[in-house]
Amino acid sequence: MNSQTHVIMGAALFGKPMPRLAWAAAAGGIVPDLPMYLIIAVLRLSGYPLNQIFREIYWEHWWQIANGLGHSFWIWGGLAIISGVLVHRQRHSDGHDVMLAGRAGAAPLVFAFSASALLHSFIDFLCHRDDAHMHLWPFTEWRFRSPVSYWDSRHYGDWFGLFEAFIGVVLVVVLFRRYKSRLLRAALLLVLALYVAVPAFFFFNLGG
Repeated sequence: MNSQTHVIMGAALFGKPMPRLAWAAAAGGIVPDLPMYLIIAVLRLSGYPLNQIFREIYWEHWWQIANGLGHSFWIWGGLAIISGVLVHRQRHSDGHDVMLAGRAGAAPLVFAFSASALLHSFIDFLCHRDDAHMHLWPFTEWRFRSPVSYWDSRHYGDWFGLFEAFIGVVLVVVLFRRYKSRLLRAALLLVLALYVAVPAFFFFNLGG
């Protein structure tokens, strides 16, 4: 999926009921893609053209390791389990919902962040084909090459893109109604714009 869909999906599923949890989940939704964005930024500043970056350098083994670490089931699954256990213990020992309590500490925020990152990684596991990630690295370089690609029209990418855009718009509406924060609502409007801007960027810069 595109990064913006991961962000709003994480916020919708793990950000309730407090805006600060939504921000944590939104951050977790994008963090698996941060290694890719950082590498692209460095390469662009070094003068490499986008066509060379995406068609050649992206497939280098070191970049695939960076993608594997960013989408690691070990890292995000481990953090989600540990923080989830802490949240569960706090809920039962304190007798209230720690997700609502400002004094509950960092565990709820870490859980929202890591669970969202894990969801991102799992969705990418299901909808990447030739560009599949090594989710279990460093123990194995095995990749699941899904029959469905979120972008490749040869593997249902066009249909998946329509489905993703529909889900994204629905989730933006849900989050817009759930939270009254002006900053959060402005971010949601930016997300909506990205559903047009991202495809346009790749079409005009990479020829499709």
